[in-house]
Amino acid sequence: MWSLARKILVHDRVKFFVAAAGVSVSVLLVLVQVGLYLGFMQNASNLIDRSTADIWVAGEGNENFDFALPFDEALYYRVEGTPGVELAEPMLLAFGQWKMSNGGAVGVQVVGLKENAQLLKPAPIIAGDPGRIAEVDGIIVDKSEFPKLLLERGIGERQEITGVRSRIIGLSQGLRSFTTSPFVFANMDSARAFTRQGPDKLTYALVRVARGARVEDVMARIDAIPGIQAFTKQEFSEHSRTYWSKRTGVGVGFFMTAALGVIIGLVVVGQILYNGTLEHIREYGTLKAMGARNSGIVRVILYQALISAAVGFVMGGVGALLVREGIKAAYLHVVLSPPLLVGTALLTIAMCAVAALLSITKVLRLDPATVFKG
Repeated sequence: MWSLARKILVHDRVKFFVAAAGVSVSVLLVLVQVGLYLGFMQNASNLIDRSTADIWVAGEGNENFDFALPFDEALYYRVEGTPGVELAEPMLLAFGQWKMSNGGAVGVQVVGLKENAQLLKPAPIIAGDPGRIAEVDGIIVDKSEFPKLLLERGIGERQEITGVRSRIIGLSQGLRSFTTSPFVFANMDSARAFTRQGPDKLTYALVRVARGARVEDVMARIDAIPGIQAFTKQEFSEHSRTYWSKRTGVGVGFFMTAALGVIIGLVVVGQILYNGTLEHIREYGTLKAMGARNSGIVRVILYQALISAAVGFVMGGVGALLVREGIKAAYLHVVLSPPLLVGTALLTIAMCAVAALLSITKVLRLDPATVFKG
């Protein structure tokens, strides 16, 4: 049956190519759209996921990681003194204006960290000395943001952020933000100057729980402090991704396009298989007249669908890899993870199997005697 299915498909190479192309377009759209979505979601929780904190503390009512309102430093010291807290570190996240060499300006997200911070670091560092972030004007930027910031050599270059002089002392790699505003790392005092925040303002407190203490118990004690709320690292990561995915409609847009790709595949493959079934209806009738079971004939059609799925998936997968490399120039990241590839492969098989239902129904209802009339 497998050999027969292959011969029927290959007999008309043009139609087989069209069917495989339809599947490949579907696979390409699903992989690229879902991959882009996963890439954006990685950026949405980039700093959170890279931290080693057990608990993130934010201002009460915080809904968005990137646009959080600051809280008073006095609350940080209460968090630091909470029973069960082994280490607490302050963090400031606010926007500043980066003055470019052409006279223009671009928004940047300034990340203020404590000197020698342990729970969040601007890593991986590929050049420079991150310890020099303690210097008054020292900053760390990501190398991938050079075109956006109009930088050339990086280390040693001097710039202005919101009217305050700065000097690049280190370069990171792969720290992108969801807002597309580049991250700029500095010490707490410099960060406050770059963003014009008050001397007693923080955005987050990162907490490491002492050995033997339960994270839930420490969170409950922190939540009891008025004006702030505590999240586990995983909760806060999901909180950030959920905001951008659901509250802004980003997720709906990406998955609607992916669904459109599946519909395209269903229509194209279903039409090709059905036309092929009609063209070979006499052969199917002959098989039934010779005593072939319906199950055997159904397998022939399903095998055709599976062959189309396999060839189309390979073509679409290769296309997705090429697209991923191509859009790197636009600083977009397509995540083609193993779970996504496996899920798309199973979806492709299911899609092609569903597309074959019309052909299967036609053959099951076929009366061999009608084929030979006239």
